[in-house]
Amino acid sequence: MSLEDRPSSLPVERGDSSSPSCNPSDNSLLSSSSPIDEMDERKTGILKRRHYVLLELVETERDYVRDLGAVVEGYMNRMREEGVPDDMKGKDKIVFGNIHQIYEWHKDFFLGELEKCLEDPDRLAPLFIRQERRLHMYIVYCQNKPKSEHIVSEYIDTYFEDLKQRLGHRLQITDLLIKPVQRIMKYQLLLKDFFKFSKKAGLDTVELEVRVIV
Repeated sequence: MSLEDRPSSLPVERGDSSSPSCNPSDNSLLSSSSPIDEMDERKTGILKRRHYVLLELVETERDYVRDLGAVVEGYMNRMREEGVPDDMKGKDKIVFGNIHQIYEWHKDFFLGELEKCLEDPDRLAPLFIRQERRLHMYIVYCQNKPKSEHIVSEYIDTYFEDLKQRLGHRLQITDLLIKPVQRIMKYQLLLKDFFKFSKKAGLDTVELEVRVIV
């Protein structure tokens, strides 16, 4: 065959359009997630649940400070301004114990520190560790609680009911005075949940957990 009789160009072989390796529209390989992606997604979900624990901690702390304020700025201030019945003089300090110290510390310091943990969760455990001595004031409060309850029971339907009505409070004084006892237990429960999700997310919190929970 002469050069003139040869075709000007060789035919280009076309691949089988049904082949997945040559079909640009086939995304089956791209759509499958890798084990690493699944692990990252699982970790993200766990950390999100841990964040919800932090949110509950902060939101309930705000409620707690408000309730303590109802005692200190409500009952205590009114009793200081108006005085107390003669047969109650000297007993009023036992009724409230050191709740004013607890209130001032939470309002002026601890609430703000907990709110910072929403942006940096790693601050939470060290915060409780650093404030361990300060939290001992709850021991003092709990030790005084039985004496407080005895006195309050004598005036709950008379003097304290009248004060409650005039202050416009919804809760009884007994409901408010139990708040510090409930709060210290709530911290334990929320911290356990926080550490549980931290460990599930693969974070090393064992040392901090022991120091905080125990």
